[in-house]
Amino acid sequence: MKRSFVRWVFVASLATATLVGACDGSRSLGGGSGGGGSQVDGAGSVQVALLLGNGTAVSSASYTITGPGGFSQSGTLNVSNSTTISGVIGGLPAGSGYAITISATSTDGITSCAGSASFSVTAGATTSVTIHLTCHEAPATGSISVTGTINICPNIDSVSANPPAGNLIALASTADDPDSGPQPVTYKWATTSGTLSSATAQNPTLTCTAPGVVSLTLTVSDGDPGCATTFNVPVTCPDDSALAETAWVEIGANNQAIARLLTPYTACPSITVDGVSSAMTIRALPATLPLRTTSTDTTLAAAMTSGNSKPSIFTTTTCEFLLPGGATAATVAGISLPLPKPVVNRVVIIGDTGCRISIGNVYQACGDPTIWPFSVISSAGAAMKPDLVLHVGDYQYRDNPCPPGNTACTGTPWGYGTDTWMADLFTPAAPLLAAAPWVMVRGNHETCNRAGQGWYRYLDPNPYDATGVKTCNDPANDNSGNFNDPWSVSFGDTQFVVFDSANASKTAYSPAAFQPYTSELAEAASLATPSLLNIWAVHHPVLGYSAANPPTIGNAGLQSVMNAAFPGNYYPPNIGIAVHGHVHDFQALNFASNHPATFVAGNGGDNLDSALPANGTGFNPNSDLPAPNTVINAFAFSQEFGFMVMDRVGAVGQKTWKFTSYRTNGTVIAVCSMAAPIACSGTCDTTPGTQITCTDGGGNVVGTYDNIP
Repeated sequence: MKRSFVRWVFVASLATATLVGACDGSRSLGGGSGGGGSQVDGAGSVQVALLLGNGTAVSSASYTITGPGGFSQSGTLNVSNSTTISGVIGGLPAGSGYAITISATSTDGITSCAGSASFSVTAGATTSVTIHLTCHEAPATGSISVTGTINICPNIDSVSANPPAGNLIALASTADDPDSGPQPVTYKWATTSGTLSSATAQNPTLTCTAPGVVSLTLTVSDGDPGCATTFNVPVTCPDDSALAETAWVEIGANNQAIARLLTPYTACPSITVDGVSSAMTIRALPATLPLRTTSTDTTLAAAMTSGNSKPSIFTTTTCEFLLPGGATAATVAGISLPLPKPVVNRVVIIGDTGCRISIGNVYQACGDPTIWPFSVISSAGAAMKPDLVLHVGDYQYRDNPCPPGNTACTGTPWGYGTDTWMADLFTPAAPLLAAAPWVMVRGNHETCNRAGQGWYRYLDPNPYDATGVKTCNDPANDNSGNFNDPWSVSFGDTQFVVFDSANASKTAYSPAAFQPYTSELAEAASLATPSLLNIWAVHHPVLGYSAANPPTIGNAGLQSVMNAAFPGNYYPPNIGIAVHGHVHDFQALNFASNHPATFVAGNGGDNLDSALPANGTGFNPNSDLPAPNTVINAFAFSQEFGFMVMDRVGAVGQKTWKFTSYRTNGTVIAVCSMAAPIACSGTCDTTPGTQITCTDGGGNVVGTYDNIP
């Protein structure tokens, strides 16, 4: 098809309509329905010209002018065999909003032209109007006879996105193919951000990796390359404040407060501290980390179809920010963070809080708060309005899959990835994480062959080791990854000296194996400032009892190293009190032998240990001493779930505290005051030759044991 272009030029003026240009004087503009040739007072006129530059003659042309107030004027132009036309159309009232449409036909009868333009008329002035006409030559046509089949392309009937569930958005679509061929309808999705659960599913799920608008494209096809149908739909991934993310503050070395956040996104949000916004830094990105075998029984695991270990799948990014000293307000992702207070008057102490799912051991009913009460303890502890929280280790106990047919633990997550850390710690601990900053002590369940990968990603107060030496990802680095230098957290006249005993042996070490604990003990000794009440915060009880028959006395591995470093004393100088977990009960021991008073607060949720041996078994705290050279003069014990609270007594500087052990319902097990250095209202009478009777703070008997002189 040939195309040529014609330009009409109009000039509007008040002058009488005339023809100008190449047309001879015998040609004139034909009259129209609007009275195009007459002059109207106060009106203008329009001059027109047709320029057809390809040599084709135009046999006729017509125009229509419309304008304000319903104005309309039409006419014809006698342009036979002309290539240039010009003229003036008069009688146009002054005003704006005019439009003219021109159509013309060539003398060969096969080329037609058309075009339009808008213009205004100004009284007493001349206005040129240019019109571009597109000319089309009638195509030569013919016909053929064809036979074949018809394929009707599929239609996309609907595309929708459900409201976000966290960072997940469920997509839905429908399509139809009227003729069902040549192949079934297929779906193909593409996204500008995030990941799709399947690119070829009809209804996939989009996993958002950052907040903002994501453009999704759906293409459906029936196999015909010319029949693909596409549809674009934008969806909005929520910002961090809408994700109910997990955030907390923990205290590291030199009293450095660290804000941490877990987000499903691969970018960290900003944190606002005292009105100033700053970017959080990425500590660790989501990852599927190498398979680590557990320390649980593998014989039983072999009989289970799912095995007893698997890679650790971490689905969250860990973000962090070092909080400036003295900060008074901080928010991130819509979460108000608890900040360190200038004066600490109350500390909640918990330990051994996870739900045990361990082959050959115990399978707790994690959904039953009477059997696994950590969420209850967390809420009760938060209601105490603490200024600080001390967790003495063992956060994650879901080592293995729930055995087939065990209804107590059916469906519980297991392994060492994000799902178990959320289930065992971050979700149930949410009230307490929001109540106060935490001091995190590492337990033996956070060693490298257990939940060590999560410990380093989430809880370790040191910078994340990008080299991988202290990540627990590679077993070759476990000798380094299982040990960390001690640090201290001070508050007024008191401080916690935090010691990593996660990998402590149950049996005595040989002198050749004392390292690295020997160097850690030397560092801890340098931290124990004489002017402060130094509280030794370590997971394994050094001078305490473990449930057994007869009971295990202390921790042989730590005792061997500590006695070598500090003969007869075990602890570095200036340690006044020791606080532990590991043993799943409450204990308070006071020593006449000038050893630090010892508390065990390992009753935070994991399956309770057996009671100390019952009547007639010969357990005697007077003779069954935790270690050589120790003498116990007071002993309190309870085999009940609960937590401990440390309350300041008197003014800062007096270094005196009250220690109260609570049950999950808030009733008191024992109240211990710092008198020589502790005395508890709930104690075990250890008078030689009599039965040992243990009572709580209310005088209730919590256990009786035979005392054999």
